[in-house]
Amino acid sequence: MEQQHVLSGSVRAAVFTHYERAMAFMVANFPLVPVTPVAYPKGLDQDARYEAPVHSPPPPYVTTVKLSEAHEHRRYPALDENAIRWYIEDRDAVDFCSWTPSVRNPERVGFGRVILSPRGGATHEEVGQAMLAVRGVLSDSGIEAIPVLDGFAGGALFIPFNDEPDYAKVRAWLHEVAETAVSRNENLLTTDPHDQQTQRVHVNVGSNAVGRYSSLPYALIASPNLGMVTPIEWGELNTVANGFYTAANSAERLARGDIFGTATSMLIDQSFGDGPH
Repeated sequence: MEQQHVLSGSVRAAVFTHYERAMAFMVANFPLVPVTPVAYPKGLDQDARYEAPVHSPPPPYVTTVKLSEAHEHRRYPALDENAIRWYIEDRDAVDFCSWTPSVRNPERVGFGRVILSPRGGATHEEVGQAMLAVRGVLSDSGIEAIPVLDGFAGGALFIPFNDEPDYAKVRAWLHEVAETAVSRNENLLTTDPHDQQTQRVHVNVGSNAVGRYSSLPYALIASPNLGMVTPIEWGELNTVANGFYTAANSAERLARGDIFGTATSMLIDQSFGDGPH
């Protein structure tokens, strides 16, 4: 049966063209890690469809990753160019997400993540301040992070580790980081998931677990303009507008090279060990 596409031809073409530009960077940074492609079968402003774990086999040229018995034998697509192209062309994928594990072990940490989301009308500037506030707490432990704008209104800090630490240990430590950051910036930050009204930035570290995912750098989100998840340098925090780079103009940003990969290479010696101190 011929695949029925809900997204318009122009939207599908824009998504495909963007990933043709961006996929080399994505695959270089996260080679063959398990991913969750995300589609929007009723339109970009409607509910998402998550294309993983895999329930029916994809074509043989799409590699998959099988998790251990502790994770119910779940199988996920592995990030490579074949998977990206097939999930866009056949399944109308727009976004690609992962729990960013080690490239050698899908159940150990490659990158820890702190997700920062504006609540109650918090501004782009306040999201930037939140990034700096959390960075300050990480720096107390000798840890550096890579800032990433989410393509819409929030952002994330990606924290590379070279020693494949345990997710539970990293998540517990990041909960401490988040609580410390909030204690120092109570008018700016919150960890309360139920407070949607107060003008603060929500700090969330719960996605640091196998099967809990967030959008990868250079992926697209389902905003009307198809915003690109945009890695930035710290010096660009107040100069690059969130959502400015989209599927339509991502070539301009990508022409600068792999900003995320460059930042990761500078932190190649960063390890978790027994826990940052």
